[in-house]
Amino acid sequence: MSEPFLIKHRSNGKFFHPDGGKSNPGNGTSVVLHSDIHANMHWRFRKETDYWGYIEHVASGKCIHPNGGSLTPGNGTRLVIHSDRHYGALFALDSKNDHVIHKGGRYAHPDGGRPDPGNGTTVVLHSDIHDAMRFQFVSPKDPSKEILVYGSPNVIGKWEIINAVINPKAEHKSTISVKIGKSKTESTTSTFEYKWESSFGVAIKAITASVSQSVRFMIEKTSSETWTEEKTRTKEITVSPGNTVVTWQYKFAVEQNDSRALFQSNLLADTDSETTVPREFKYSV
Repeated sequence: MSEPFLIKHRSNGKFFHPDGGKSNPGNGTSVVLHSDIHANMHWRFRKETDYWGYIEHVASGKCIHPNGGSLTPGNGTRLVIHSDRHYGALFALDSKNDHVIHKGGRYAHPDGGRPDPGNGTTVVLHSDIHDAMRFQFVSPKDPSKEILVYGSPNVIGKWEIINAVINPKAEHKSTISVKIGKSKTESTTSTFEYKWESSFGVAIKAITASVSQSVRFMIEKTSSETWTEEKTRTKEITVSPGNTVVTWQYKFAVEQNDSRALFQSNLLADTDSETTVPREFKYSV
């Protein structure tokens, strides 16, 4: 279950509320937009299966439903608070695209689809996609700070040897090709994408939320190319007789539910000894 959060309309900053703002709203109470911030408009996400789950009203424990509880509600169906839990009450919170998605495929909208809905505007479901139906999931303590409602992804960082030339008898030249960016062969993405699968700056914040200090250091040292589409870089290496040069690459494996990505850093290093981790970066490609 997630930490508490607010659901904020991106266009004008108003928030999901149970109509009337009560701590224990009755079944069928509409979800509306309002500018007030208080404990009775806090939500949390309880994941049930894959990325689907219940949006719980923290104060009462009731959940957001489409009015009537249908698994396939039509356009204009109001969102309401109700104590029942079933497939028709499942939602996904897409923080990459800022969408609240009902299991039936429609999205949360301010009624009328305006970018500047007034206080008390009902939240409804609709199939349209536009800027005025984007919502963010933010901290009750700081509404400018986004919350990872699915928690942080699992991140493993490790060094891999790309090339090694050990004590050659004569000068040795070699050209190495290195793939950097998000691996095409070792990454899988579902139809639902998480915040860390977004742009460079957003990915850094999402991935570093719970990693160790050493992994965070390596992530922050990488260039933006690490987080973009995979490409190949080449470099020529010359090793003098009697020297040893080992070339390394740092890779980040990131996993959450059925999404997995292997990000390949453009940071390469050479050393004069056979260590498991390079002591310093001497060049990059």
